[in-house]
Amino acid sequence: MTEIAITGLSYRYRRGAHALQDVTLDVPSGAILGLLGANGAGKTTLLQCCAGLRQPDVGRVLVGGDDVAARALIVRGVLGYVAAGMELPRDVTLSALERWIAPLHRRWDPDLASSLRERFGLDGTRRLATFSRGEYMKAALLCALAAQPRVLLMDEPLSGIDSVSRDEIARGLLVAAATVGITIVIASHDIAEIESVLSHVAILVSGRLRCAGTLDEIQARYRRITMLGSDEVLGALAREQSWLDVTRAGRMLCVVADTSRTPLDPAMLRRRYAAADSLTVEDLSLRDVFSSVVRSGRVASSSAEAA
Repeated sequence: MTEIAITGLSYRYRRGAHALQDVTLDVPSGAILGLLGANGAGKTTLLQCCAGLRQPDVGRVLVGGDDVAARALIVRGVLGYVAAGMELPRDVTLSALERWIAPLHRRWDPDLASSLRERFGLDGTRRLATFSRGEYMKAALLCALAAQPRVLLMDEPLSGIDSVSRDEIARGLLVAAATVGITIVIASHDIAEIESVLSHVAILVSGRLRCAGTLDEIQARYRRITMLGSDEVLGALAREQSWLDVTRAGRMLCVVADTSRTPLDPAMLRRRYAAADSLTVEDLSLRDVFSSVVRSGRVASSSAEAA
């Protein structure tokens, strides 16, 4: 079942630059999707369009079948939104903040709030002004999760937080997704912060969606071919087809293949390039996939603009 349906979404800033261009993406119910992209890729704009905080120029977003442009889904508690730099009242204790927020949400779960407070190691009697950055973000996440929205949107929530706090927040997200069934979208440019919790991945480059799927599908889709040999042999491999990414260092050539475009047969490659000193085909980490997709996407965008 699709929880978030984004169709043909485009958004242009007042100065004329495109923040998003024709983005179409389905997020299944219960997924934890990592919306990955470099700074300026359009992640925040896409989340804000999904939350109804920005109105796209073209396209629409449905959450649970409701158009976010027509329904106040944040007010109705369908959507939750947590972003780095968001402000909570700092002169109140966490317990007082929970008591103030609870009546605003029909599905507020005090038991879940208490469980998350304990899991995050937060003292409800302390004022938020005394919290560290990590504790502050845990408090924001607690308030968002205890409201039990159908969808939680998170914009760089772990940026600048220590590793222990990141791990605690990650575990809290997994527990919430499993027990409450919340669909979560986390926008980030730092894969190491969020990879452990992801079930799905989408990569934005210069406002365009370059790839999307389950984490397993994305990692299975791309392969790195590394070959050691003469200039003639390396040149033949480099020219063979339109690789996603090409890196040459002396007598070694590395290319990244997108197997969704062209099926990859390692045995056939080894027979074809028997003259090579060595040829290996290996899986890529999510970080390597991200780097290759971003580099190739920037080249494609630059070529399109030049044309």
